[in-house]
Amino acid sequence: MINQLKINETVITGLEQELSCPVIFSNQTAPVPTYPYCSFTITNLANQSHGTYGLGLDEVYRKEIIQTWSFTIQSNDDDEAMLLTLKAYDFFNLKGKLVFSDGGVVVQNVTQISNRDNLVTIEYEHRYGFDVRLSICNEINVSFGEIDEVEFNKIH
Repeated sequence: MINQLKINETVITGLEQELSCPVIFSNQTAPVPTYPYCSFTITNLANQSHGTYGLGLDEVYRKEIIQTWSFTIQSNDDDEAMLLTLKAYDFFNLKGKLVFSDGGVVVQNVTQISNRDNLVTIEYEHRYGFDVRLSICNEINVSFGEIDEVEFNKIH
């Protein structure tokens, strides 16, 4: 099974340290942090990659799974939103690839940055974002136990 909590912690902690601002789940019922902050949505939790499960010496079946995460930087200042987005973009393209490998996450690719501004009543929330495809390992532990005895019945 995918250890999603570990993956979330690896990605969120690494990005928070890089940006020095909160990284939160989008679409949740909770107070919104003060600007600036980064929100994300996992838009594709488990996309099958090519290939099949392989059995390791530890009796665990493993297969690569692709997840797509969508990141959006929000601020009340357009320059701040742009700069933090570029910093996050660079992080995923280089440093994140090194940081995440210890957590079992591999950055496959990062999409282009797009404007995601939002009109909030009479002022704009400046937003820029991009998507990241992460390669992770799905592990399935299948244990059949040992067979103690086999009985054959003769059919007449």
